[in-house]
Amino acid sequence: MFNAILIEKDDAGYRATATSVDEAQLPQGDVLVDVQYSTINYKDGLAITGKSQVVRQFPMVPGIDFCGTVRQSQHPDFKTGDAVILNGWGVGETHWGGLAQQASVNGKWLIRLPSGMKPEQAMSIGTAGYTAMLCVMALQRNGLTPESGDILVTGAAGGVGSVAVALLSSLGFRVIASTGRQQEADYLSKLGAADIIDRNTLSEPGKPLGKERWQARSIASAATRWPMFVRAPSIAARLPLAVWRRAWIFLHRSHHSFCAALRWSGSIVCIARSRNASRPGTG
Repeated sequence: MFNAILIEKDDAGYRATATSVDEAQLPQGDVLVDVQYSTINYKDGLAITGKSQVVRQFPMVPGIDFCGTVRQSQHPDFKTGDAVILNGWGVGETHWGGLAQQASVNGKWLIRLPSGMKPEQAMSIGTAGYTAMLCVMALQRNGLTPESGDILVTGAAGGVGSVAVALLSSLGFRVIASTGRQQEADYLSKLGAADIIDRNTLSEPGKPLGKERWQARSIASAATRWPMFVRAPSIAARLPLAVWRRAWIFLHRSHHSFCAALRWSGSIVCIARSRNASRPGTG
């Protein structure tokens, strides 16, 4: 027996409870992991509360990531005692996830815990930190340097946004943090934000010939419904036209003044809750 958060849906309704689970109930997998740490992400909150159709089958153990030690393995890449990390791959949605003391998973979903990193450190970074770093790497691949100009981070006080602010500022970028929670201004300043602006200012009508300001933008939005991780100007070659059209309509309607002030050849990185549970590293 092991402890877990178990989500069930039946005639009695939708509920999430902390309970003991028999190991015989674990889903099929070629690696059994003793989970040491996991994180609570936005998607996990939606799953536990039932406020969105995150969970695809029942019963379900939520938790889209975890770090732990291999107890048993039939996978050639892992052996008993290996320290491993899992992020994404539909765990917590279609396959039992990390908010439990044990997890039975496919070995190809796992990566080794980097040497010198403790499990609690890995999960302190978590899916939010991993996603933020993907954003930074995408901007760097697109040729951005600190000399390129200001970088705007929206949703800056959230999990992904706050790590993005810290990462970008530590790399020497001048970061402008946009948030709807102005009480977090001191927190964002300590992370390295050079300026904090109210997110409502980005929704104001932009001037057709307004001054270009933003060289890049990292958008951390859990509410958007289109899964994207993009970099401009090569976006059109990477995404179907319909997806690109929906993305730009969303940006233009919700952040009109930002779009008007984006510099020529500037970059946009968008993060959203992916509907594709089969993709690695999506949160």
